[in-house]
This record gives sequence, structure tokens and C-alpha cells, in this order.
Amino acid sequence: MTRLNDRTIARRNISRHPVRSFCLIGAEIVLAAFLFAGSVLVLSLTNGVLSMSDRLGADIMLVPAGYDPHVENILLSGKPSAFYLPDDAMSQLRALSLDVIEKVTPQVFMATLRASCCAYPVQIMGIDYESDFIIRSWLDETLKRPLHDGEIILGYHNNGNAGDEITFFGQTLTIAGRLERTGMGFDSSVFMTRNTIIDLANAADRIKPQKLAANNNLVSVIMIKLKPGTDTVKTARTINKALNPQGIYALFSKKFVGTISSSLVLVSRITKYFLAALWVMAVIVIALLFSLTVSERRKEFGILRTIGATRKKLAFMVLNEALIVSIFGAVAGIILGGVIIPVLSPLVAESLHLPFLLPSWGKILLISAASGIITVLTGLCASGLFALRAGSQDIHENMR
Repeated sequence: MTRLNDRTIARRNISRHPVRSFCLIGAEIVLAAFLFAGSVLVLSLTNGVLSMSDRLGADIMLVPAGYDPHVENILLSGKPSAFYLPDDAMSQLRALSLDVIEKVTPQVFMATLRASCCAYPVQIMGIDYESDFIIRSWLDETLKRPLHDGEIILGYHNNGNAGDEITFFGQTLTIAGRLERTGMGFDSSVFMTRNTIIDLANAADRIKPQKLAANNNLVSVIMIKLKPGTDTVKTARTINKALNPQGIYALFSKKFVGTISSSLVLVSRITKYFLAALWVMAVIVIALLFSLTVSERRKEFGILRTIGATRKKLAFMVLNEALIVSIFGAVAGIILGGVIIPVLSPLVAESLHLPFLLPSWGKILLISAASGIITVLTGLCASGLFALRAGSQDIHENMR
């Protein structure tokens, strides 16, 4: 028999036992799909946390006392929200005369409405372009020029192209560009200068009273960058001791990112345990099915031995069946995993409250290849023992 004939016989045997073959392929599909999808999801969450750590840029964030969960929602999911620090928050911070502070920049948050006044509900972030050290570097990469009043930059997930116009509260603004994907809530936000957001607040005040319209000096968050080597925790405690009575809370970003990283470690660990358990179950199921296959086909193997098939040839034939089933299951499982990922991604990110950033296509292809190889090797290893058993059985015993 040639190698081609062996494969032809293997395909014929698979088609002759559709139920058993379907079960085998099903086990391989489930294994490949969850290996691929689980690996991509964990890597996406890891990328999101790394992106947040790199992009956040501030060592300490001053927020209104009790509003740190709102800041978390904005940073992680871009959920529209509006809140403000006391109007003298910047003055109070300067009065502390902390020489460890290197840079300070305020941000103003505003939420649009789901109404005829606005194109769609979205989180608006107003930045002080001159002092900003968080968003400006992204804007410079996108625009390669300063952001002007009356212009906006869209987060990655928002619709619109450079040069298009968009309306909020009856005000028409020009889209200057779009930021690259970050995996954070910034992807669903809109960025503009502080003057522009104040103009929007004045326009929105005609529809619903706006605190920012009544007091243009209000800011939502103050971002602080400390000098290298500064003890962030100690500085945050100093600020809290002085400013907590005024309703100002210092949130140090390392703790914020660290809490998210801890959640990621837990999710990653659970996913790994689940995939390991799934792999063990797949090995058991595939091994049991091939055990039944060998037992049911003892007479067939005996006949093949009597017409000249060697033990090695029989073992190779069973392995060929396992290879064909495993390859088919691996390919179908990876395709299924590719369908699952876009559906599960937003649900996972929202339910776990973790930033989410899909890996590059190159890494996705590597993950798919690794998942396929593991699935095929699992099928071959699980069937290997029974392939050897098929070739070592006695002819007379098989023919009974």
C-alpha cells in the first residue's frame, strides 16, 4: 500500500462511521476553538492593561471625593459621565507647594445626550492643550499640528472621518482626526480643547442646566506627573491629608492599574485552569473513542493482516485517521474561535471591567497556528496507544 492508499483507506473508514467520526471531530473543534479564543482573549486583556499603564501617563489623579468609580468607568469603558472638582482645586493644589510635582494638567468631562441635539451619546473630554501631557502626544501623532478650537479628535470606535462635521447641542464641530486604538475608554470618547467644551456647555445649558456653563473654571480631574524617584504613595497621602476635607481625593494611578492587573491575573489563571481541564477532557474523550474504534474493527484488522498488511501499516492507518480528524477539527475549531471572539470581546471587557486591546494580526495568526498544532498533537497522542494496539493484536484472536 502506498501512503496515498493509506490516506484513502483512512478517509473511507471515517465516512463509514459517521457518528463516531462526528464525535471525534466535535471534541477536536471544541478544543481548538477554546484554545484559540481563550488565548486571544487573555492576550487582549493583557494588552489592554499594558496600554493603560503606558497611556495613562499620570502618577496621581485628583478627583472629587467619592467619584473614583466614575473615573474608572470613563477610563475603562468610556461610559458618559460628568462631575467636577471644587472650582479652586488647582489653587489649593498649588498652595501645597509640593516641589516633587513635575507637571500638572486639568481635564474637563462632559456627557452628551441621546437626543436630537447630539449626533450620539458620548463622553467628551476637554484638555488644556498647552499643559497636557496625557492626550497631546497622541494628538501630535495623529494631527502633527495643534488642535484648534472648534475641532475634535474622535476615539477609535467613533464614526466619522477627518474633515466631516458633527453636531453636539446645536454646535457644529469639525473632525480633525481619529486616535489609534488604545483598548481603553478613550476609544469611545471625543477630545477637544477646553475652550470648545466650554462653548458646548453654554449651548447645552439652554437644554439642561450645566455647572460648567455657570462656572467656566470647573475641571473634572487634575492629572499630576511627579519627578523621577518620588514616592507616589507618600505624596498621594500628603495631598489627601490636606485636601480631603475640601472634597478632593488623590488617586495614585499605580494602585489603579495594579488593581486591574490583579483582576487580570485572576482571570488569566481561571482561563488557564479551564483550558487545562478542557485539554484533559479532550484527551480522555478522543482516547475512549479510538479505543472503541479499535475494539469494533478487530475483525477488519485481522482481514487486513491476512492479506499482507504489516503491524506497522495498521498502526499507521489508525494514525492517519486520527491525523485527518484532528486537522479537520483544528481548522473548524479555529474558524469557530474566530467567530466567537468578536461576539465575546465586548461582553468580556464590560463584565470584567478590564481594558481590552486585540493583538496584531501577526500574533493572532501565531496563536491560531499554535492552537491548531496543539489540537492535532493532542489527537495523535490520544490515539497513539490504540494505533499501536491495533497493529500488535493477534490475527487469530481478531478473526474470531
